[in-house]
Amino acid sequence: MRVVEKHGAGEVTVASNMVVYRSRLDTDEDWWVGRRIDRLRKVDGRWKVARREIYLDQTVLKSKNLSTFF
Repeated sequence: MRVVEKHGAGEVTVASNMVVYRSRLDTDEDWWVGRRIDRLRKVDGRWKVARREIYLDQTVLKSKNLSTFF
């Protein structure tokens, strides 16, 4: 994760690359590769996610299960 922009005191935009791999038994396998951009805000001394954008490299999502938290 790297800071890409500061928005005054207590708020920043950060970017990170991601690879998520999920397998179940011997039959199901999923890969998600992409980039995530988060705006973090400091609230009561702790960083909280104020906004999240996810850009996946896949053009077609073929998954039986999309309950993955990116």
